[in-house]
Amino acid sequence: MPRQPRIDYPGYLYHVMARGIERRRIFIEEADYEDFMGRLEKCLRKTDSRCLAFSLLPNHFHLLILRGQNSLAEFMRRLMTGYAVNFNRRHNRVGHLFQNRYKAVLCDMDSYLLELVAYIHLNPLRAGLVKGLGGLRKYRWCGHGAVMGRGGVRILAVEDILAQFGKDVGVARKEYESFVGARVGKYRGGELSSGGLRRSAGFALSLTSFRAEEMQVHDERVLGDGDFVASVVRRREEEAPEKKVSLEEVMGVIREKTGVGEREIRSRSQVRQVVKARALYCYLARERSGVSGAELMKQLKMTSGAISSLVSRGKGYFESVSLRL
Repeated sequence: MPRQPRIDYPGYLYHVMARGIERRRIFIEEADYEDFMGRLEKCLRKTDSRCLAFSLLPNHFHLLILRGQNSLAEFMRRLMTGYAVNFNRRHNRVGHLFQNRYKAVLCDMDSYLLELVAYIHLNPLRAGLVKGLGGLRKYRWCGHGAVMGRGGVRILAVEDILAQFGKDVGVARKEYESFVGARVGKYRGGELSSGGLRRSAGFALSLTSFRAEEMQVHDERVLGDGDFVASVVRRREEEAPEKKVSLEEVMGVIREKTGVGEREIRSRSQVRQVVKARALYCYLARERSGVSGAELMKQLKMTSGAISSLVSRGKGYFESVSLRL
């Protein structure tokens, strides 16, 4: 039997999912899967993060990421933006590849690590892409085979997973596969893909059936019991940035600092000072005013990739000058 999960790492555990726009394929040929895996490996290395489970299917993917020092948003931006650009180039297409933003659920490692590893690794089996655990071992785009000793996969923290099942590698692999096998057919579609009260508490009852004393703090972005969710909510409140400011204030500060006004920022000008001001605007509008990337795309008539690039550059500018907001 697996022991209580313990991994000596200070990061946060996230179950991350993303789907192709209109449920279209995001992986068509082997080169697509290999490109994604290569980018994922680089992102893990650059952000000092670990991948504890992964599953790539034709129109979506699941990752279990133990986040390092960098934010998950930065990690996913690097991964998804670069992949989408290359995918479009390879397949002679334009437009968005992914459906909206990725979905990320912060998970209680002690309670959900092993269930999430099994849930994610069983995805190809649930989707009918393979038959049985034997077929799952051979499916290259899922972490199960790597845990079972098939080589060629460098992105998975195999030792961290096997350590939950014993010190002897051979015994641990048998225990791991037995654990996964016992869960074949157990999970329903979408289970463990979000948080919230019922899923976190393990109840199948409707919210209206709970007595007041049974209610626990819950959040759809968090998977864990009430105490864990409450601790996450408190931490987010403590780490929350200063109160949001209006776009008018953002524009005023940028105009004062750079001499560039709103009309120039919204123009197509590529003058260096204007581009710098536009990048600052994108970063501050998103981080301090809560404006979404989609809204920035509409305002500036730019693609998501261009906006992401401006936000990243704007962050660098912001950190190199003294702006007061």
